[in-house]
Amino acid sequence: MAANIRMVLEYDGTDFHGWQAQPAGRGLRTVQAEVEKGIATVTGERIKLVAAGRTDAGAHSLGQTVNFRLERAVDPGRLMRSLNGVLPMDVAVVAADQVADEFHARFSARRRRYRYLVENREARSTVLRERAWHVRRHLDISEMRVAAAALLGRNDLGAFGHDPAGRNNVRDLQQIRIRRLRGAAGDIIAFDLAADAFLYGMVRRIVGYLVEVGLGRRQARETASVLRASSPARSRVAPAHGLYQMPVEYAAAA
Repeated sequence: MAANIRMVLEYDGTDFHGWQAQPAGRGLRTVQAEVEKGIATVTGERIKLVAAGRTDAGAHSLGQTVNFRLERAVDPGRLMRSLNGVLPMDVAVVAADQVADEFHARFSARRRRYRYLVENREARSTVLRERAWHVRRHLDISEMRVAAAALLGRNDLGAFGHDPAGRNNVRDLQQIRIRRLRGAAGDIIAFDLAADAFLYGMVRRIVGYLVEVGLGRRQARETASVLRASSPARSRVAPAHGLYQMPVEYAAAA
């Protein structure tokens, strides 16, 4: 009997050319290709994964949700353990279950969340070099919060990304939380964003813009006019290695 399997993946994106599988012969390593290969190894079935969203080359995930169909029923827990035995060390299955036939990792999602980490101190960290964006000069969190507040709500966010399918750039940006975390690794500023869906490049462009505000290169009061322009904002795009896809939210019955 066929089964619709949902899995939650965690991966270190440093050595991946993003999520999406690339055409054969290009020699580009992707998360999707590695996981599909692992599933074929342990089940004998060739499948195509559906993902909640795509991540850029170098970006990480702490909760990529995927689903796929198998011709034969399997025990999800056993499948998870078997896959973790064959997958490379930079990707792991952290949860697996069987879901209703109508579940779709992308279209059933209710809310998506991303976190971006900025290391904000004079000296760069060795342990965070592929985990956070190093910004040497002090960032004004109060000004960044003022700018972030102007971006919230349902708006055309074409200034900060684009819909890869060419439909429209309207999204409901529900949260931008900015906080400073102090610890042994130094000062980290975490940007937590939540929306119904994200445009391509949206999180990295928003963070890049907010960092420019925090450095005093842009004024927080300009944000509303930047948003209304709906054309690409002239600001730096934050590097991919500070970006983390967080667990995707679904309706309780999903």
